Amino acid sequence: MPVFLLNCYTEDLSRPAVIPGEIAGGHTATNALINAGHTRIGLITGELFMECASGRYTGYRNALASADLPFCEELVVEGNWLLSSGFEGTKKLMSLPKPPTAIFCANDRMAVGCYEALKEMGLSIPEDISVIGYDDDEIARHLSPPLTSMNLADRSMGRWVIDQLFHGQAGNSRHPLTKLECELVERDSIAAPKGDLRNSNK
Repeated sequence: MPVFLLNCYTEDLSRPAVIPGEIAGGHTATNALINAGHTRIGLITGELFMECASGRYTGYRNALASADLPFCEELVVEGNWLLSSGFEGTKKLMSLPKPPTAIFCANDRMAVGCYEALKEMGLSIPEDISVIGYDDDEIARHLSPPLTSMNLADRSMGRWVIDQLFHGQAGNSRHPLTKLECELVERDSIAAPKGDLRNSNK
């Protein structure tokens, strides 16, 4: 029976498999903030033992390096994918002597927590601070303002698997790992940086 793997793969690559390009996705997400003018960008990661989280983190660092921006360890907070860690991570980032002007949340659930923390602090999105998420969950389009996010290419991966079922080979030889690009879904949560939030009267 032919076996094709979607969003996972075997270590020996004995089965055809497709996954999202997480490093490229993290780079694209961070670059969206850089292109808006941000140079001090916070990151709330997922659990870094997971490949998707470490890939997005690597993409973040690669984007900073490509833009000749310094990597600041204090701007990275490890989360656990849950809303509460987005809330707590945002509080930690915004308590820095020089807080970020933008935050990249490694999934949309943590971005919801980020939104709540920023609004509790009296900060407006994106006027005071920009936010980008990841996964493009349905909640992203219903937040206020709607959240810019990265689409995980679920449809593209599904099409790839169907195409392989009809045209691919699923033998026991070694197969290349296919990585599909995650697309940026632009909404209203990113704007040019306003300035130093320490001087905000809010």
